Amino acid sequence: MRISKWILAAIGVLSGYLCQAAPLAASSPLDHLAAEVVSNDPNVPSVLARAYSPRLGIDWQGEARGIYEKGAGPLIDRPFRIASVTKLFVAAATLRLYEQGRLSLNAPISRYLSEGTQRLLVSGGYDPTRITVANLLAHTSGLADHATLPQYEQAVFANGQRRWARAEQIQLAMSYGKKTGEPGERMSYSDTGYLLLAEIIERRTGSPLAKSVRTLLRFQRLGLKNTWFESVEVQPSKAMPRLIQRLGDADVTGFDPSFDLWGGGGIVSTVHDLVVFMDAFVKGKLFDRPETLAIALAGPSVPQSQAHPVHGLVFFEQELAGHHCFSHAGFWNVDLVACPDLDLTIAVTLNQPATLRRDERTKLVEAIVVAVDRVLADGRRD
Repeated sequence: MRISKWILAAIGVLSGYLCQAAPLAASSPLDHLAAEVVSNDPNVPSVLARAYSPRLGIDWQGEARGIYEKGAGPLIDRPFRIASVTKLFVAAATLRLYEQGRLSLNAPISRYLSEGTQRLLVSGGYDPTRITVANLLAHTSGLADHATLPQYEQAVFANGQRRWARAEQIQLAMSYGKKTGEPGERMSYSDTGYLLLAEIIERRTGSPLAKSVRTLLRFQRLGLKNTWFESVEVQPSKAMPRLIQRLGDADVTGFDPSFDLWGGGGIVSTVHDLVVFMDAFVKGKLFDRPETLAIALAGPSVPQSQAHPVHGLVFFEQELAGHHCFSHAGFWNVDLVACPDLDLTIAVTLNQPATLRRDERTKLVEAIVVAVDRVLADGRRD
């Protein structure tokens, strides 16, 4: 079966989903899906998507430009802030240290953190001798989340050029946040926990987080040519201009990246590089031992609500069009998804956290899975 036939089949499946977007000449199904998102909310600056399934011979890319993304030329290769999708890189680096015998996932974080950071935690009512590295990875530490505190949001918007330090953000969580439970009791998402993981990585490697992640995950071998930690690494010389990112009515593209830089976020990448990274991750290519991947794909260790995607040790897990998929999202409506049974990896970004229609990003990802699923079904009939 030729790729052109697959694309035509997928477009047919998606026709019910696409009611406003005008057809684009010589486009992939993802162009149509991206255009639909922009037509639903013109305030979305841009939509980029890539779907990759080597087993099915699929490598689709799509884009749509909103009213705020001026200029000409393609958007698909332009980088953007991936926000919390950075946590997958930090988690993978942590697991690399584990398989190298440089840390234990079940060890208390008191073994690895500086005395200063431990004092901060104690001041907030936490016991670093009871929280494990695995608790930080799985968001079961009980730590408050500084990133969702109104005091933090107000401070970020009061001065978009402020240069934040990791310790300041941890201090905010200690001063204004509330403990969400005892270690291992429940899952509660915490950027603050990943700030601690970043410090642990730095102290175990003796290098800054950016260099440690780049080295541990072997960026050069993976071919991640347009992926870097913003402002603490030199932007690749051939990288294109970063995409506009808006928050409501505000253009926050120029905000200092340190408000989301120190482990919970911080990476700038492209849909191409993200798909390469995720495909390598779920196939175990980031690691030296297959058992490390098994640990990474471990499911939830505590009961969780089924109303939302559940979180295992590293990934969120969800059913998309009947397929079990691993994923992680980022603040700017970024999503990185892998559905192993389809050999499918998807990267999308809307570059705007709040859209007029709820779950627009999730609907986009699910529509892509449906399209690929139809290609698989069409191939079986042939």
